[in-house]
Amino acid sequence: MLTLKHALLAGVCAVSAVAMLPGAANAAKTATPAWGGGSSLIGPYMRQAMDCYGLPEPLIVRGPPVQWVPISPFNYQGGKAQDCAVTHVNTKAVLWYDSASSGVGQANFYSHDPKSDYPNGYGDTNPNKSGEQDMPYVSFGMSDAGLGVAEVNIYNNGNDNNGPNNACSTPFQTVCVVAPGETPNPPVTFANPQQTYGSMVQFPVSVDPVAFAYDPVYKKVADAQGHITKYTFNLNFGHQDDSGGLRLDAPTYCAIFNGVFATGGAGPITSWGDSRLKALNGGQSLQDPDDISDNGAWGGGNPAPDLQIVGRGDSSGTTSIFTRHLAKVCENVTGNQYADGKTTLPASLIGGTFDGNNVTGEVLGKFTVASGSGNVAKYVAFTATPADGQTQQWGKLGYLGSDFVLPAVLVNNNNAFGLNSADLKNSHGNFEPADGDHALVAFGSVTPPQSDKKGHYDLSSCSTRCRSHPYDWVEPVSKTSPLANPTGTTAYPVVGTTNLLAYTCYSDSKVKDVMTGFTGWYLKSPTVQDSKNGILSLNGLAAMPKAWQTAITESFVSGADGLGLNIQTGGQGHCAGVTGG
Repeated sequence: MLTLKHALLAGVCAVSAVAMLPGAANAAKTATPAWGGGSSLIGPYMRQAMDCYGLPEPLIVRGPPVQWVPISPFNYQGGKAQDCAVTHVNTKAVLWYDSASSGVGQANFYSHDPKSDYPNGYGDTNPNKSGEQDMPYVSFGMSDAGLGVAEVNIYNNGNDNNGPNNACSTPFQTVCVVAPGETPNPPVTFANPQQTYGSMVQFPVSVDPVAFAYDPVYKKVADAQGHITKYTFNLNFGHQDDSGGLRLDAPTYCAIFNGVFATGGAGPITSWGDSRLKALNGGQSLQDPDDISDNGAWGGGNPAPDLQIVGRGDSSGTTSIFTRHLAKVCENVTGNQYADGKTTLPASLIGGTFDGNNVTGEVLGKFTVASGSGNVAKYVAFTATPADGQTQQWGKLGYLGSDFVLPAVLVNNNNAFGLNSADLKNSHGNFEPADGDHALVAFGSVTPPQSDKKGHYDLSSCSTRCRSHPYDWVEPVSKTSPLANPTGTTAYPVVGTTNLLAYTCYSDSKVKDVMTGFTGWYLKSPTVQDSKNGILSLNGLAAMPKAWQTAITESFVSGADGLGLNIQTGGQGHCAGVTGG
C-alpha cells in the first residue's frame, strides 16, 4: 500500500520548487487583476481556488526575499468535474495573492497602500515587471483574526489621535487612518477607509483547524560511509495513512506551550521522553523500538530529544486562533501566559528566531519564532543531514494550519516536509484529528447574523447580531468566543475561520466584477465547496455551512436582502459619492 510519506517523496518534490521570478506570467494583457493577500494559512488553497476561477499564477510568499511558489493545479473529480490545469471559469480575470500574514493583510486593507517604502506596504509583488515593483492597488485582504468592534470603529472613524500629520499613539497593525473629512498625509496617516472605499465587507470563507505539527522522524544516525538510519516516534495510536497519531490533552499542551512558566503540576514539558507524553500514548514510550535495540532506552547516554516549541513571530491570524484556545483552556493553569487571544505570541514566551535559513537565540521552553506559516513548517521539519559518523536529534512542535501538514500537502504541494499533526482531546474527552470534518463540528453552533435556519434574511433577529455590523459576521479573537473551546462531541478544539476583507465600493467596475464574480463562484462551486472532494476538504479545511453561503451571497454578492451591503461600483447606488477602492 502506498503510504502518504511515500507518495509525498515520489510526487511533491518534483513540483515544489521556488523560483525568484516566474519565467512567464500567465496573465493575459486583457485580463483584469485583483490584488491582495494576508493570511498565510489560507494561501495554498486560496491560490488553487483563484487559479480555478481566473488565470493561474504562483503563490507570492513574503520573504525576505519574496518568493514565487508554484501551487499544483487542483483537479476536481466530483459530479461537475473541473481540471483547473486547463479549465478556468473566467479567463478575463486574474487574482494575485501575497501570503504575507493576517496582520499585513489587515494593514494594507486599512491603508490601501501598495507601496513598498511605506510601513507594511506589500511591495515586490508584480512578476510582470523587472526589479522591485509594487501592487498597483489593494483589492482585498484575508485574515484568520476577525476584526471586532474596536477595529471596525477605526475603519469608520480613524485613529489618528495626534492629528493627520503625526503618527497615532495606538496604531492598528502600524496603520493610522484619519477621521472623516481630514486630509491624509501618507505614510504617517492614510485616507479614511469608510469614507473613501465604502463600508467594510467582512465574512468567513472557510473553517480552519490549527494543527499541532511535528516531524515523525526524531533521530538520524550516519555511519562512516554516510548511510543514514532514521528513527521515528513510536505512536500507539498512529493513523493508518502515516499522517499522525500523537495524542495531547489540554493539561499537557498547556505545560508544553507555557514552557518555562508552567510551574504547576509537574512543570514544563521540554523533552519527548516526558512521562505525561508516555501516559497519553497508552503508557507506551514514544521512542522507536529500533532505537532502543540499537542504542538503549532514552536516558543517560541516549537522551530523548528536546521538545522545542515553534510559532509565528509576525502578526498572525493563526496565532490568534491558537492563543484564543490556550487562553480558554489554560486559564487555571499555574504560570499561564495567555491572558486572551492575540495575533502575537506573549512576549514572555519568545526566545529564538528562525529567518528561513538560520536560527539565533533559541531557548528551550520558549518559542523559536518565524515569519509566515511556511517558515514555521520549514523549521519544524527535520531536514538536516548529519555528517558521516554523527548522530543528530530533532523534536520541534509548532502550530500550523492543517493545509501545511499531511495529508493536505499531497493536494496543494505546499511543501515536501511530511509533517504529522497531533490528535487533541476535546471538551467531551475525545481525541480528534485536525481535519475539516471535525473543525466543522466545532463551528456548528455559530450561525450567520439575522438569518433563518436556511440563511435567508430575517429582519426580526437583529437583537444581538446584525448583518450591517461587519464584526457580527466573524467570531472575536477573545476567549469568550464559543470557538475558544468548542462543545461538539467530535469537535476538534483549535478552530477558527479565514475571513475575506473587501470594500463595498470599487472605483473600477472591472475589478468589482472580478471580486463579485470570484466570490459568487467560490460560494456555490462544488470545486471549492464539495465536502468530500472539494478544494477546502482535501486541504484539511471545511467549507462554510450552506446557511452561511446563502447569507453571504444575499448580503454581499447579490444584495438580495436589500440592506445595501453588497459590493458595487463607486458612484452608483449606495456608493453614490464614494470613490471606491
